[in-house]
Amino acid sequence: MGGTIVCGVSETPAGRAAADLASALGARLGLRLVLVSVVDGVPAGARDSLTARQRQSGAERALAELARSSGDGTETRVVHGERAEALAQVAAEEGADVIVVGSRPAGLGSRSLRSTLARRLEALTPVPVLVAPPSTRKRSERRLAVAVEANGR
Repeated sequence: MGGTIVCGVSETPAGRAAADLASALGARLGLRLVLVSVVDGVPAGARDSLTARQRQSGAERALAELARSSGDGTETRVVHGERAEALAQVAAEEGADVIVVGSRPAGLGSRSLRSTLARRLEALTPVPVLVAPPSTRKRSERRLAVAVEANGR
């Protein structure tokens, strides 16, 4: 089976949960994983400014760390622009089959999830959007190993 998962990540627990879920899905289903960090709030003419370069460098470092924990073959991209529009553009360029984004609980003790980014993506792209729930515990390494062994990899 071939295909691509595009995962929007940030330096937040929600971003980490999205990367973990996307990595697990990619490993289980044999899909290519592209982790994307969007540097937003930088005008096109200011991308060479010190602040923009620092934000770009920080995004690259965070992506490199997430890619290492996601396993071999994980690709990374840093793009500039508004988050939803930039992720929709990357999904189109990469031929994504699904976009994975993080979420946060909708309220104290609530089992509902909130992801404004997912709502914006739904309006911008025909690619399905999967909302990763906040991580409450570490994913089982055994479960992934069993899934990979079952697929003959």
